[in-house]
Amino acid sequence: MKKLIFISITIVIFSTKLFALDIQSKAIEINKNKIHYYQVDNSKSKLNLVMLTGIGTTANFWPKDFIERLSQKYNLYILDYRGINTDQDSSNLSYSIKDLANDTNAFIKKLNLKDTYLLGWSMGGAIALQTEFDNPKAFKQVFLISPAVPLDIKPQLPKKLAENPVLKTKADIYNYVFSNNLYNYSPKDLAKNTARFINPDISKLFPTNKTYAKQKKYLTSWVSNKDSLKNFTNIKTPTTFFLAKNDEILNPNDTQKSLDLIKNKSLINIIHFSKSGHAIDWDKSAKLSSIINSLG
Repeated sequence: MKKLIFISITIVIFSTKLFALDIQSKAIEINKNKIHYYQVDNSKSKLNLVMLTGIGTTANFWPKDFIERLSQKYNLYILDYRGINTDQDSSNLSYSIKDLANDTNAFIKKLNLKDTYLLGWSMGGAIALQTEFDNPKAFKQVFLISPAVPLDIKPQLPKKLAENPVLKTKADIYNYVFSNNLYNYSPKDLAKNTARFINPDISKLFPTNKTYAKQKKYLTSWVSNKDSLKNFTNIKTPTTFFLAKNDEILNPNDTQKSLDLIKNKSLINIIHFSKSGHAIDWDKSAKLSSIINSLG
């Protein structure tokens, strides 16, 4: 996919067929930054689902089969974070959770989205939570897949995120990422899984190393922030948490300890998945999408 070029301050659009999808790649200016996103329309639905990806990945990381199933119920807005997959220089941009949440709320306001649901995976879960903290009345429900949440303990960067592996080939990169995120992954499944990406081009699949480093720093800060924890314990929007029992990135037991602190338990729903890694949308795509569709 070529770099998107802004021909005005509005939107640039092109479409390509993916599976049975008509997915549109768009760009828009939000808070003086360029935001790339994918849009999948459902002409029979008035429900909108905004999707936020995880740390060190881009909007292209979502599996197409998961997207296709969700599009049967919702109009989808699959966001990249500021500057990513655009021609904007992102080297000096802030990737704080607060700033990315502000971008998300501004995006929803600019597109005048109604009947809106919010979905976040991993770091995207933290951003979804902060987005909800800042604007709780904007969402009918929030869905969180293996989310990073505020902790009432001193957080440490997960071991998998602290690693600096030597990856010499594209196959090395794919296999490393899949082995971290998928349950019982085998390299023999490489071709099958790379075909599931919206766009498997590595240059479009991951942000720069500098951006990734900033994401890790800001996420660690947000997770340990007392205001984040206070807001979390006082959640005001119906929220469903999807947790993987075999998550090797984030410890679901730590997440559960924070969930136990939430005051209004009637607002939360917790669903556990066995034999799934951190990326439940990959390991349990059909089951997860069916649940999300049923809750809309």
